[in-house]
Amino acid sequence: MSSVSDEIYKDIKKQIIDGELKPGDKLPTENELCKLWNTSRVTVREAIERLGALGILKKVQGGGTYVNEPDSSIFLDPLLPFVIFREENIIDILKFRSIIEIGSAKLCAENRDEENLKNLQKYIDIMEESQNDKDKFVEADLEFHMEISRGSKNPINVKINELLRQTMVKHQMTLNKILGVSTSVKEHKNIYLAIEDKNPALAEHFIERHIQRAIDDLKKVEGTSVD
Repeated sequence: MSSVSDEIYKDIKKQIIDGELKPGDKLPTENELCKLWNTSRVTVREAIERLGALGILKKVQGGGTYVNEPDSSIFLDPLLPFVIFREENIIDILKFRSIIEIGSAKLCAENRDEENLKNLQKYIDIMEESQNDKDKFVEADLEFHMEISRGSKNPINVKINELLRQTMVKHQMTLNKILGVSTSVKEHKNIYLAIEDKNPALAEHFIERHIQRAIDDLKKVEGTSVD
């Protein structure tokens, strides 16, 4: 993203946070924004699409671009630079995941509905069937954890997990390559059963054990000293 596009993005977001732009307000047209910023339509579009991807703006076909209802994205987006995947911080990412996902599992066990259970089981089935298809396995693995956050019925928790998910694909590929996938499937089944039984304490226990096992095994493989 160009520096001008980034400035447009920040300016629009600030106007929304400050209340200068309110939910339902229509943005100037792309041509008007181009004149305002003395830049190209491509540059303006980059900023608009970024805000749209976060749910901050919505485009109406043939009707322009509007400010959406407030969403945690607008406040959580600055977290992204701190969780972008790097090989050297994989254990730090896992530790942070543990903090977030233990709470997610507890809330999911308390609040999940039948649709959540159906989806969790679907992702386990895909993982079982795709142990030789790394891309498909990782996608199902990540969706399993996202479904737990959705089952929490807490929108901020969901948004944090969505932001984390953007960093997790390569990270999860590395984990599976180092640790294998068969143990992971068994652990996901245990997490599912605890959630199905509406047992928050057991759900917390199994997800904490799942992530801690990955941390411990990584430290052994990489020769990283235990804290």
